[in-house]
Parts: sequence; structure tokens; C-alpha cells
Amino acid sequence: MEEKIVSLIEESMEVDAGTLSLDQPLDWDSIALITFMATAEEHLSKSLSAARLNKCITVRDVVTLACE
Repeated sequence: MEEKIVSLIEESMEVDAGTLSLDQPLDWDSIALITFMATAEEHLSKSLSAARLNKCITVRDVVTLACE
């Protein structure tokens, strides 16, 4: 599941696969965040709020949130 979530983050940020590591700080804009929310809903059946995602500092934080 972890690899799938990282892949979805990379897709949302429009970066190459394998670019992100778990401890890497997030550097995404609001469009990438909203894209990830929609992608997570579609591929993971997870509804994630923008408020909670905005509190995430690293890729690992997003993975942890998505796995809750």
C-alpha cells in the first residue's frame, strides 16, 4: 500500500516515478494536493480532507494519513 500511495503522490505532483522518498519534505502546490485527493478517492477509496493533508510535512505523513 505504501508504494501505491507514493506512486499516487508522484503522479499528482507530476514527477518521475521513484523520485520521492518517504522522509522527503512535501513540495506540492494546491493543484497537486487536490489532484492527490481525487486520485486517493478513486484508487484507494479514501476520502482525505485538504485540511489534514495540509498538515502533512513529509511523504511519510501522507502515507500514514492515507493508511488510517
